[in-house]
Amino acid sequence: MQLHAEQSKSDNITVSVPPTRSDILHPCDVVEDVAIAYGYNNIPMRKHIPTSEPVSLKPLALNEFTELIRSEIAMNGFTEVLTFILGSWKENFPMLRCKDDKSKAVVIGNPRSSDCELVRTSLMPGILKTVNNNKDHPKPIKIFEVGDIVLLDEKTDVGARNHCQLAALYCGATSGLELIHGLVDRIMEAVGASFVPLGDNTGYFIETSDDPEFLPGRQASIIYKGKRIGIFGILHPEVLTNFDIPDPCSYVELNVESLL
Repeated sequence: MQLHAEQSKSDNITVSVPPTRSDILHPCDVVEDVAIAYGYNNIPMRKHIPTSEPVSLKPLALNEFTELIRSEIAMNGFTEVLTFILGSWKENFPMLRCKDDKSKAVVIGNPRSSDCELVRTSLMPGILKTVNNNKDHPKPIKIFEVGDIVLLDEKTDVGARNHCQLAALYCGATSGLELIHGLVDRIMEAVGASFVPLGDNTGYFIETSDDPEFLPGRQASIIYKGKRIGIFGILHPEVLTNFDIPDPCSYVELNVESLL
């Protein structure tokens, strides 16, 4: 295993990881190595201890929450898509008119191709590529995705953190800010978040924003309990041109975990 271990007086084991074992990022990786060396079949099974009440496995609160959101958006006529979590640097930054300040994206070492250079920092590239591949489909195209993005975070033991995001897009000649705004209001109503006046931190409100992916004056930030959790608006024509999409598109993306 190439791991050097020393036992201390406090019953802790200190493990030194050599540079050649770049796959070990966490104590659980060491435990896995030990289990493989010992043999999974040699580990004795624990005896089942009956309890007075039946034991049932419950889904995580986040999973239940995302299922609720999926159901609500689907009932509004949107089709769910699943896109790749890896992407190219070009799609995640220049094609979205964004600058890479090296503080967000997790870069993949020795990628197999340019399509796997980094872990996505937004669901937008995958959604737009889906529209591009289906642009001959009858309009409007209404799609959404609930999935993870990954952002650098020095506070975590692996240097990055997953964020569960929701993205939805409406593509068609009649695409407008009011359409995607209505979807935002429906989502917030479904999760029990009330619309409040600007500056009130008890619910959610919207305020003007200036993100490069969207048209100036046709975009807004979603503020929930004093924190910006997302953005929606009309996508910039340059972004649509970069992804070879001829029709106007309205888009929303927000952080699901912030609503829990």
